[in-house]
Amino acid sequence: MLSMSDTPISKFIPLFAETNTSVAFLVPTPTGYEKSIMDATKPLRELLKFANVHDYDKQGQGPDNKVVIETHFVTKDDVIDTTASLYRPNTKDGDPRIWFSNLKKYCKPCNLLAILVFNKSLYVINLSDPEIQQSLFNHEHVFSFLQLSLSEYVGVADELLAKLKEIHRRGFIPSITTGDPGVGDTLENALGISRNNSKAPDYKGIELKATRITKNGAKKAVTRSTLFTKVPDGGLTYSQILDKYGKVQIPRGETVPRKQIYETLSTKKYNAYGLKLQVDYDADKLLLIDDAQPKPNVVSTWDFDILRKTLLTKHPETFWVKAASEMREIEYFRYDWVIHTRNPNALLLAPLIDNGEITADLAAHIKPDGKYRDHGLLFKILPQNISDLLSDEQTYDLSK
Repeated sequence: MLSMSDTPISKFIPLFAETNTSVAFLVPTPTGYEKSIMDATKPLRELLKFANVHDYDKQGQGPDNKVVIETHFVTKDDVIDTTASLYRPNTKDGDPRIWFSNLKKYCKPCNLLAILVFNKSLYVINLSDPEIQQSLFNHEHVFSFLQLSLSEYVGVADELLAKLKEIHRRGFIPSITTGDPGVGDTLENALGISRNNSKAPDYKGIELKATRITKNGAKKAVTRSTLFTKVPDGGLTYSQILDKYGKVQIPRGETVPRKQIYETLSTKKYNAYGLKLQVDYDADKLLLIDDAQPKPNVVSTWDFDILRKTLLTKHPETFWVKAASEMREIEYFRYDWVIHTRNPNALLLAPLIDNGEITADLAAHIKPDGKYRDHGLLFKILPQNISDLLSDEQTYDLSK
């Protein structure tokens, strides 16, 4: 459905991230528009369920079980009152449907609609409307509806912040491990936290993510931050992917060849192994596909419902710590900055992957002794893109 949109979602992501707005997107197809029917996509169903507005899973089929919800069409300077009908038809499996009364007066087929929930009512914003776009980007009337979702500060951030400032005052600290993991491992060790790969946050409900901001004087971010890892829900397992698509190569710094896949996956292009990601909005799934001709094969799949829940579990509140790096005999780190985020906007996960802001690293190989090993699929984001997904952002200079 969203693939038919006449307006890209990506241009609006910073606005929804800035205000931490929970949002779902709908695009009325030409056929659905004429028949006054739209599929209630999984992101929309989740939005309604989490807001305690409606649970399609508990709704019976047929017209007797139809639910009508107070709804408002947002215009450039006003709102138009209407209603939304939520129902499951008797046909097929009763696939969830939604329709807005008088929608044809508000939008055209293939327009991109943002659905928001406030006080148990739905608000529909036609993002394809140039006047609405202007109101949004100029922080005028339409933007005010996004601001309603801002939340109040809670957490144990002050305690952690004080400890990080003390660590900063220690200056450059020798890394306890080599390579990219060292920047995080060294910080957690300084805080008295043992290294973990669990889904639970690191420090009293706050997740810690440390990356370099400099390396040998280079003033730029040199590593992406890992959001979470997740195995496929369907299709090939990691070992099967390695068996089918892996290549025999000599790892950097070693002399013995091995079969491996160490590569980044994105939606933008096929990687060296002929693999890429693809977002299926209609099925609410993330696909791993290959470059087979004439039609790519679906290699593995992830349910976005599970990915969103994983993100919410891992990052309810996060400190993204930035470290300067110096190479002496070994690498040393000085922790200088913190970006504090809360309340991830999980419904933006799919658009951000589709837009290429979130990528994934697949790391798997067969050891010389024949044993298989993988590091999972690591979903990663560059520091400059963090605010698009994890909002309520506050930045701290640890030297102050």
